[in-house]
Amino acid sequence: MCRILIFGGTTEGRLLAEFCHENQIEAWVSVATGYGKMLLVESPFLHIHDTPMDGKEMEAFIREKGITLVLDATHPYAAEVSRNILHACTATEAKRLRVLRESLKDSGEGAHVVWVDTMEEAIRFLNKSPGNVLATTGSKELESYTKLECWEERVYARVLPSVSVLTACEKMGFRGNRIIAMQGPFSLELNQAMIRQYDIRFLVTKEAGHAGGFLEKLQAAASCEITAVVIGRPLNEEGTSLEEAKKILIKRKPAETSSCKGAIYLIGTGMGGPEQMTVKALKTLQSCQVVFGAERILHDIGDLRPDVIKLPYYLSKDILPWLNEHRDYKRMAVLFSGDAGFYSGAEKMAAALLKEPYSELYETEILPGVSSVSYLCARLKTGWENVRLISLHGREWDLMEELKNNQRIFALLDKRNSVNALCSLLEENGYENACLSVGERLSYEDERITRGTPKTLKDQTFDILSAVLIER
Repeated sequence: MCRILIFGGTTEGRLLAEFCHENQIEAWVSVATGYGKMLLVESPFLHIHDTPMDGKEMEAFIREKGITLVLDATHPYAAEVSRNILHACTATEAKRLRVLRESLKDSGEGAHVVWVDTMEEAIRFLNKSPGNVLATTGSKELESYTKLECWEERVYARVLPSVSVLTACEKMGFRGNRIIAMQGPFSLELNQAMIRQYDIRFLVTKEAGHAGGFLEKLQAAASCEITAVVIGRPLNEEGTSLEEAKKILIKRKPAETSSCKGAIYLIGTGMGGPEQMTVKALKTLQSCQVVFGAERILHDIGDLRPDVIKLPYYLSKDILPWLNEHRDYKRMAVLFSGDAGFYSGAEKMAAALLKEPYSELYETEILPGVSSVSYLCARLKTGWENVRLISLHGREWDLMEELKNNQRIFALLDKRNSVNALCSLLEENGYENACLSVGERLSYEDERITRGTPKTLKDQTFDILSAVLIER
C-alpha cells in the first residue's frame, strides 16, 4: 500500500512531490485547488487529492488509505490547516512531520506580513503607515476602520453583496467606489487586479485557512510587493527542513515507500446495460481508467463512460500482456456478463491476477451483478432456492441424469444446445409434459419470455443465447 501523504500547495510541497517522482516513491499529495494540482509534475508515482479537507475529512482519508507518514508542507501562515493535520495524525496515530521553510523571502512566496492580535492593533499600525487599505475582514469589522485618519480616502471595503451589508456600509460612511460588493471565492489573479486597480499598499485579513481564501490573499500581496496585515498569530512550530524531509523519505521502511498497488475490479454487469449493475459497481466503474470486456458489454456501457479507454479483451491471455506494457494505469475493470460468480470468466481471471507479479502490483476485487437465474425467476414470480443450476453454454452435461434427481433445473443455452434441441431431447426421454420457461434478451427492451411444453416450443425460433427454467 501507499502509506505516505504530503499536504502541499506550496513550493516545499511541490518539491517533495517532485522528489518522490524522481526517486520512484509513491505518495498521496493533497492540494486545496485544481491550480495546485496543475503545478505538480505528472507521475505514475503521485496520487493527487485536489479538494480541501477539514479535520474530520483528513482523519477519514488517513484511515481509508492506511497512511502512516504525513508530511505537512502547507503554508506557514495556514495555522488552521496545520492544526487540523496535527489533530488528524494524533487521532489516527500516523507520524506527522512538519516541513518548515527557512524563510519566506527565500521561497519567493513571502509578502511583508505584519501579525497583530486584534483589529485595534491593526488600526494602530495602519495609522502610522500611509497608503490605501483593502479591508477583507468582513462587514462586522468595518466600523474599526473609521478610526483611521483620512479613512474615507484610504479604505476600500470588500464585503458581501447583500442589501443589509450595503445599508450598514452606507450608515458607517462608506460611499461609491470605496465599497467592493462581491461574493468569493477570490482567486490570486482577482486579488492582484484589485490591489493594482485601487493602488493598495496594505491588505488586511484574518488568518482563516483555505476556506477564507487566506493564502490567495498572501500570495497576491507578495506578488504585488505590498504589506499584508494579518489578524491572528502563526503557529510557533517545530519541524524539519525540506532537505531533512527528503532524507527521511529515502530512509523510510520499504513497506511505506513501496509502490502503491493498483486495483483491478472484476465486475458482473448483469444481463445487459448499467441497470443490471449494483450501485457499488457503477460507482467503481466511474473511477476506472481502463475497461476490458466483450464488445457487446463495452457497447452497453458506452453512454456511462464515453471517455474511458475500452479494450475488447476478456481473457487473461490477452489482458495480462497489456498490463505488462501499461503499468501507469492504476484503476481498471474487467466486465463479465451476468453475475461474476455464475459460470463466469471472473474466477479464472482472479486466479491469474493472484499469481506473481500481478498479486504484488494489483489488488483484485470481484463485484457481483444480477444473474440470469435470479432475473428470470423474478420475472416468473418464483423463487430459485430449490433450482439446480447448470450451464450448457459451451459445456457438456448429462441433462437426463439431472432431471432424474431434480424437480427444477435452470440452464444457460447456446447454438448447439438450443431450445429446439432441448425440446427434442426431452420428448425423446419421456419428458413431453415438462414446463419450459425460456428467457431471451433478458433486461433489454426486446426481452421475451415464453412458456410451454417441448411439443409447443420445439418448432419456434429462439435467440441462441437463451436461458431456460425446466420444471418436470
